Amino acid sequence: MSGPNDFISPHSGKTRDTRTTMVMVLHHHQPAGNFDHVFEESQRNCYRPLLELLEGFPDIHVSYHLTGPLIEWIEQHDPDYIALLHRLVARNQIEIVGGGFFEPILAMLPPDAIKDQTRLMEAWIKRLFGGFDGGFWLAERVWETDLPLRLSGCNLTHTTVDDHHFHLAGFKDEDLHGYYRSSIAGEGVDLFPISAHLRYLIPFQSVEGALTFLNRAGEGKVLTYADDAEKFGVWPETFNWVWTEGYLRRLFEAFTRESSWLRIASMKEIRSERSATGIAMLPNASYPEMMEWAMSPGSSTALHNLLETLSGYGLRDAAMPFVRGGIFEQFMTKYPDSRRLYNRMLIASRLFSERVPKTAPDRDEIGHHLWVSQGNDVYWHGLFGGLYLSNLRHKAFDGIIGMENLLEKKGLLSPGESLLGDFDQDGSPDRVYYQKGYVAWLSISGGGCLQEIDDRQHCFHLTNTLTRQLESYHLKSSSGLNDHPTDGGSPAILSIHDRLPPPPAEGEIAFDPRPRRPFSEFLCHKDAGLDSLSGQSGKDPMVRDLGKAVWTLGEWDSSKAFFVTSEQEGESPWRLAKNYLFDPMEFTVGYRLTGGSLPKDHLLAIEFPVTLLVGSGEGRDLWIMPETGPSPTSPTTFGEWGDQQASGFRGKDNWSRATFSVSFSAPVRLVRFPLETVSLSEKGLERVYQGTLFLMMVSPELLESGEGFRISVSFENGE
Repeated sequence: MSGPNDFISPHSGKTRDTRTTMVMVLHHHQPAGNFDHVFEESQRNCYRPLLELLEGFPDIHVSYHLTGPLIEWIEQHDPDYIALLHRLVARNQIEIVGGGFFEPILAMLPPDAIKDQTRLMEAWIKRLFGGFDGGFWLAERVWETDLPLRLSGCNLTHTTVDDHHFHLAGFKDEDLHGYYRSSIAGEGVDLFPISAHLRYLIPFQSVEGALTFLNRAGEGKVLTYADDAEKFGVWPETFNWVWTEGYLRRLFEAFTRESSWLRIASMKEIRSERSATGIAMLPNASYPEMMEWAMSPGSSTALHNLLETLSGYGLRDAAMPFVRGGIFEQFMTKYPDSRRLYNRMLIASRLFSERVPKTAPDRDEIGHHLWVSQGNDVYWHGLFGGLYLSNLRHKAFDGIIGMENLLEKKGLLSPGESLLGDFDQDGSPDRVYYQKGYVAWLSISGGGCLQEIDDRQHCFHLTNTLTRQLESYHLKSSSGLNDHPTDGGSPAILSIHDRLPPPPAEGEIAFDPRPRRPFSEFLCHKDAGLDSLSGQSGKDPMVRDLGKAVWTLGEWDSSKAFFVTSEQEGESPWRLAKNYLFDPMEFTVGYRLTGGSLPKDHLLAIEFPVTLLVGSGEGRDLWIMPETGPSPTSPTTFGEWGDQQASGFRGKDNWSRATFSVSFSAPVRLVRFPLETVSLSEKGLERVYQGTLFLMMVSPELLESGEGFRISVSFENGE
């Protein structure tokens, strides 16, 4: 029987509720590679109490999303949670929404990967809950106009994007209710516009503030709240506010008390009872904060200043539809290490797509490793660590290397094989060498350096360091985009967007002139000190950066490569040759001056970045091979500074079991220093160890000798 707030919808023949409706979508998120204690604390302080509270309010209906890594953890550690979730789904209180299993940015994946990621999530939902309704979480709300076409055949029908997307397309707030249909080339998706007002009201301001805003919407209007579930107990100070002081219970009690005019519903309920509000063609966009974070520090600062100026004239709100930041893909140019990881993932994706048939019974077993590496967190940085977290990067590389090892195990990839192509899309060819003990990615651009060295025996990316670069929060302590809607009153607690710390003091952080990659080189004066070489002094020690020089490819094949560069210092031209030789468990890089001479007061500094996750710790040891004698010096740590004559060094990590050795054909000055970044996280600015840079300081005399100077890198056989 229909109630006083109902009428029959012409859309479906079902009863349509005429009350004001808030669609509630909760996104529960943990990335692959996060620490186990973070999963446990988030489950205890947020995810479980949230679901248990929902159980006590059966009239509050929500759309519910969990990322794949969190699903896998919960199934292993808290199966009772899954049982409770199943009960709430069975009584139609919760709509489980899908998407990419490891929460990738769908718009950046190859077509096959989109289908694999979404199929994996759909299969999990059907296995546990018996059916799938087509709703999905769009990772970081990264929308592109042709996304409906890319999602064709994925059984995805509806999702949420921000009101900002609609504002950029000319929509006004009063038009943003219900959901809109967006299509391209005959393929469509339904889009629920997320209210930024609700996003900043819940849970940061009073319950009354949220009710007042919803009451203003008007009878029959449908507004959407969609955001991270972590705001209910994981974000700073939220646990005390949400649970100890009872904010969320009060909110749910208020929703229930005001049920005569207000209901809380899932996306699928709204789609079942009403037609789309209209048609929308939205530009490529994400939420405003993300679009600011994707910009370069200078552009971000300029945007901040512009918004401050507009606010001063009372024009900010009117101007916002015409003022936009960057797009998510700009992270690939903002962060060279993000682009390197992304291209490495695409190399592995190409191998998987070409060599594993879609009908292969073990396809998911092989692909699961690769799909882990496609999760979005590790490719960008905003308020949380993201790309700056080495554990997330290592997890991604572990998946890539693990997938390639499985291909070899199944006879689909041969040791000694190499791939040729422009894998970083810079207009120059690259070659990836797959040897028994390691993978080496050789790039002509960037000075004929190695972009990557992987220990295949232990699935460990040995050169997984991070470029130390300027961030906008190094320049300022607030953002113009933080001037978000509050709808009156002071916030009960501050959102993390309002907690930006003051910038670091001058001299607290060093920056790299370019990415530090294995066997990039520069010339410096022989008396260059450790402070200068490390960047701590703020003075550039490079007389000439050969990492930016033009290196001519002489020859290369599946086991070797030969490069030459020619430069001139004053009136003295010179010609330097660099030769790579790749063997199963070792590779050698040789340098020799084949013409002219270098100034005698110069040194050739050869870079070798390496990381074992942390700079110090039990079982992570570094030995320096002395100038003379067979025995290495006592173990030191990767986080220590050093400057001494040496004939090589070796490292061992008991955690990953990776062991490597670097030896020189002749003793040279060996400089080492930690690569540390100062990056933003939910805890504020943090100094993070990203690796150690070794500099082999080679004299002109060694380079001019008959055999030149050689560096050998070897790996321990894991068999």
